[in-house]
Amino acid sequence: MLRRAALALGFAGALARPAAAAEWPERPVKIVVPYAPGGPVDLVTRLVADKLGTKFNQSFVVDNKPGANGAIGVQALIAAPNDGYTLLLHASAGVTIYQAVMRTPAFDTLRDLTPIALLVYFDLILCANPSMPFSTVKDFVAYAKANPNKLSFGSAGVGAMNHVGTEWFKIMAGIDMVHVPYRGDAPVAADVVSGTLGVSFIASNVAIPLIKAGKLKPLAVPSRKRLAALPDVPTMAEAGYPEFDLQPWTGLFGPAGLDKGIEAKLSAAMKEILSERDVTERLAGLGMTPAFSTPAELADKVARSIALWKDVAAKAKVVVE
Repeated sequence: MLRRAALALGFAGALARPAAAAEWPERPVKIVVPYAPGGPVDLVTRLVADKLGTKFNQSFVVDNKPGANGAIGVQALIAAPNDGYTLLLHASAGVTIYQAVMRTPAFDTLRDLTPIALLVYFDLILCANPSMPFSTVKDFVAYAKANPNKLSFGSAGVGAMNHVGTEWFKIMAGIDMVHVPYRGDAPVAADVVSGTLGVSFIASNVAIPLIKAGKLKPLAVPSRKRLAALPDVPTMAEAGYPEFDLQPWTGLFGPAGLDKGIEAKLSAAMKEILSERDVTERLAGLGMTPAFSTPAELADKVARSIALWKDVAAKAKVVVE
């Protein structure tokens, strides 16, 4: 009798899981953003939340939880039930570089999160002060080798993409420069313009207006193709560094153990949303490119990125307490 009861309960549970996925969402869904309102990830999330709300005829509410390099927002997701009613939209640095540079990470991306979809790519631009005696990556590297540690570069903070990414390039090119951390890309750009910094990888939305005003000198873009706004600026691959791919992205995640049916519904919805013309135009206006991937593709990308950044962080001795 006990065996029959257990089998009945197991059968009921098996029926309940697909039913829950089929009926999801029956109430508002929260999307956690581990950054303050108004930033690029927040803007993407609000666009996506609005579209998901229309598609599923349910509210998708943005919940900003900034702090601790994004860890506070991730921990809020981890603490929530894995029923699909709490999701996370995070930038690549927060789910890959964080794992590599923190002495004691507050979470494990591969263990604690369910990758759902890659959403957008951002772009960085390698910029120099216009007075610098080089205009190409080749000449920049030659100058840096001839003047070790005389050039300084800025980043959005210790462990930021443009910090650890520049450390990677230093290793690849065999050069030495001095790192100066800031709180965001805007002050980095301002100090490259003033000549306080020699070079830096700067977010495209910050750099492009300054480039067009002649205040910054673009050397290359570390992305897969040239930027439409700067068609004459080569990629790092074209400049002689084909393995150097430094393109930040944002992805949609759920908690570990998210129902596969809910994961599939969200993945299919994001594929449709990211192909809509008004979405691509809106993203272009924000300096972003749609970049849909399947859950498996995003999981693979995260794993490979964490391995890369762990190697770079170890070689460059980058550690964040």
